[in-house]
Amino acid sequence: MQDGLNMQDWLKMSAADLGRGIDAGTIDPVALTQAYLAAIDAHPHRDRIFSAVTHDRALAEAEAAATRARMGLRRSALDGVPISWKDLYDSAGATTEAGSDLLKGRVPDQDALVLEVATAMGSVCLGKTHMSELAFSGLGLNPIKETPPCTNDEAAVPGGSSSGAAASVAFGLAAGAIGSDTGGSVRIPSAWNDLVGLKTTAGRSALRAWCRSV
Repeated sequence: MQDGLNMQDWLKMSAADLGRGIDAGTIDPVALTQAYLAAIDAHPHRDRIFSAVTHDRALAEAEAAATRARMGLRRSALDGVPISWKDLYDSAGATTEAGSDLLKGRVPDQDALVLEVATAMGSVCLGKTHMSELAFSGLGLNPIKETPPCTNDEAAVPGGSSSGAAASVAFGLAAGAIGSDTGGSVRIPSAWNDLVGLKTTAGRSALRAWCRSV
């Protein structure tokens, strides 16, 4: 417990507020990451939301973020903040199947550029989230892998194609989430799950994320 808050309080904070707490020294990135991993592991819909949870990677990145924070060398406002990643993005050593059996068992040996950049800026990767198969659905339905729940009706589809990304934030299992959006794949599930969704400018290395507030 730090600054009158306990770890469960941290899980209700925005990504921006968590980053400010880390900067102020009132939030420890390792304890924060452990709290999120524990919440994921204990959640009844874990396997509907996450296709893979990267415990070892997350804790190693959190340790590095904590060291930087102590030394006053934080790399960004979100250095040490745990986020989830849509299963569309390659992540070294973790399955990346894009919600399809066509890519079943595929394990990349290096990160996608956007994940590489985010990691270099200090973000903590909690794991990969389910999505519409090959990103071809605005509903978020995936009968082949898993269909994540909607925060407003757990039996309903959550919107897609970044369905698990939205669910991970809406159910308090990530401070933010990276999705992808060509025709609404971030904005649809964010709206259906009472979140803020951002589609960034085309042609840039885009970090498309949900946060409860900024």
